[in-house]
Amino acid sequence: MAAIGDTRGNVRRSAGPIVTDAWALQCFLIAATIVMLPVNWALGTDLPWVYLVGVVLAFGMVRFALPEWQLLSLAAALAFSLFLAMMTHFQGERAFGAAYNISVLLLLLVFINFGRQLDHAPRNHRGVWPKDTIYGAALIAYISYVVFMVVTMGYSAVSGQSRIYFYSLILGNLGQLPGILGTYALNIVVESDWINGGVVSRNHGMGVYATESAIQVVMLGAMGAIYLIRRRMFMWAILLELSILPMLLPFGSRTTSLAYVASLAFLAVVWRGGVMLGAILLGPLVLAVVALFGSDLVDLFQASAQSVAESRAGSTATRLETYALAIRMVLDQNLIFGLGIKPVDVSLAEIPIGSHSSMVSTFTRGGLIGLGLFLAFYLTVAVRMIVVQVAAFTRSARLTNESRLELVFLARAIFVILIWYLTEDLDVPLYHTLLSGLIIGIFWNMGERLRRI
Repeated sequence: MAAIGDTRGNVRRSAGPIVTDAWALQCFLIAATIVMLPVNWALGTDLPWVYLVGVVLAFGMVRFALPEWQLLSLAAALAFSLFLAMMTHFQGERAFGAAYNISVLLLLLVFINFGRQLDHAPRNHRGVWPKDTIYGAALIAYISYVVFMVVTMGYSAVSGQSRIYFYSLILGNLGQLPGILGTYALNIVVESDWINGGVVSRNHGMGVYATESAIQVVMLGAMGAIYLIRRRMFMWAILLELSILPMLLPFGSRTTSLAYVASLAFLAVVWRGGVMLGAILLGPLVLAVVALFGSDLVDLFQASAQSVAESRAGSTATRLETYALAIRMVLDQNLIFGLGIKPVDVSLAEIPIGSHSSMVSTFTRGGLIGLGLFLAFYLTVAVRMIVVQVAAFTRSARLTNESRLELVFLARAIFVILIWYLTEDLDVPLYHTLLSGLIIGIFWNMGERLRRI
């Protein structure tokens, strides 16, 4: 049994699963996996380890909610498209990559399902909420990230090395590996990048690529802040919040950084007074600014968009080129079921055609059916995020302050995740899949219970 105000335990409770020793072991396994993020990254064991955790959790799944059914349908549609493609022209490495992407969607389903159970679970025999165990693990992982970033950026600046990398202890010693396996085998720490007309040092963090590290920082930071808030350590939560943006900048992830800044505005509005009051206060001001400076704002927006597009030479242009090519190929070959795979054209780019956007990627591999199912999942999560926040504001008197802030921080993390999906593939990085699944699952179930109080 658990409640929306579980930090005080004095409001209505809702039914949850029976907490068995096996389920407690699953909670420990998830917490240990989060804490072990740096170790798994260094060893190159994050890929097999996260899959193993997913298999263990799959044995304890409960009845699916809507997002899980949508992900299952999307995985099935992509598998069917892959089957059709391989019947026509078999491509071993591309088929392996597509199968991997489908398996990651299934992992996300499992982690969302577990997150929903995690929110229901009562205190254990030591009086500790399982959610707090996960949030505490995220705080430890976030601190590890801070230390890692300070050390690696400092070493890079002192040594003057523009590229620092090493082969992971396990996968790195298996020789040349195909596709995503090769990415997990080579750990890039720092490399040179071309930003705003000059060469700078870009940190890759502890993800398979820099943008995954960026979203990891946001998600770990949000859960770590919740852990502090649930213990009324508000000053420490504020200090953690202040550290996130400086942590994001070395990754060079434009989408994640801008989404995080936008989420701060959201936090400022909902911290006191709610959305309606914010809209009442800011609405007339926004309308006045648009009326007085509308044309100038359009010019400023266009100039800013161009600056962002040119901030990393070739990055945005190449992505847009692969997007356009992927869409043309689907329109020419199979609009309904897509290509089944993401083709590769080495002369065009190092990345597969259709990559770096979850929407374009699913359309490339699954056609209109795949895109429709992905949009259903995307919009379901987005609408739930908005609806739950509105419900929390209108029923704030029935919530503890800690629970309300927990909802806010989870919603902010989901907001950044949804923006991240626009320019990155949700079905590639595994630690992102674990963390985002937990966040979406916990938030979804808190919203379900909020409707009943």
